[in-house]
Amino acid sequence: MLGCLHALSESFGLSADICRRDSVYGNRVRQFCRSLAVFSALSILGCTNIVIAANLLPIAKQLPVSNIVLNSHSLSNIQLAVHFRPGGVDQNQRGDTDSYDARVTQLLYSNECPGCDLRGVNLQRKVLNGAKLSRADLNGARFDEAELSRADFTGAYLFGANLSQAKLRGARMINADLRKANLSRADLHGVYFLLANLRKADLRGAQLKGAFLNGADLTGARFGRANLTDADLKNAIVIQSDTDVAILCRTRLPWGDINRDCD
Repeated sequence: MLGCLHALSESFGLSADICRRDSVYGNRVRQFCRSLAVFSALSILGCTNIVIAANLLPIAKQLPVSNIVLNSHSLSNIQLAVHFRPGGVDQNQRGDTDSYDARVTQLLYSNECPGCDLRGVNLQRKVLNGAKLSRADLNGARFDEAELSRADFTGAYLFGANLSQAKLRGARMINADLRKANLSRADLHGVYFLLANLRKADLRGAQLKGAFLNGADLTGARFGRANLTDADLKNAIVIQSDTDVAILCRTRLPWGDINRDCD
């Protein structure tokens, strides 16, 4: 009983922290956090892992949240991860009046365009190392064979984007939306995928040595021949993904164990 109470207080504490950090959303955030607290309690009572889609929380539709992960491997160790939708507020509220061509030119000449609407842009084979594209809308964009080492895609939309054979060493993909993205044979050494949404992404043949996939949603992702040596997948969601056919060597697995079978 004491373990349950302790775990519940931890979950409520995390929920309150979310409210404080996102106070800009005011009442909507507080309503969301109250709903989240209820699901936290349900997770504790059920003593199971729960993945909650945002559409199960009506208020979450008004907030930048994609899903919530409640891990309760034990009653005294509740872990809560809230996956925010990249880009923050609804795209229709951004009020961006710059022309599409002007934004592309801005990126190519200044190497930065944070928050820009660049849906479907073709940047195949472009050299954009260190580019600043946080919160940018890059849905359906083409980055195949592009050089993007150390680029910042934090909170960016990359749904269905093509990054096959791209060089992304050390890039930041924190909380990015990479659903159905093509990352096959990409160089992803040391990439930060923390809390990224990689549902049904194609990572076949990708080099993910030392990549950080903590808390990432890898549901249905394909990993055939991908190299996950020294990668960190702690708390990642790997439902229906084929990580078992990837190269796992000193890889931290979702439940915390390290795979030391390097044959």
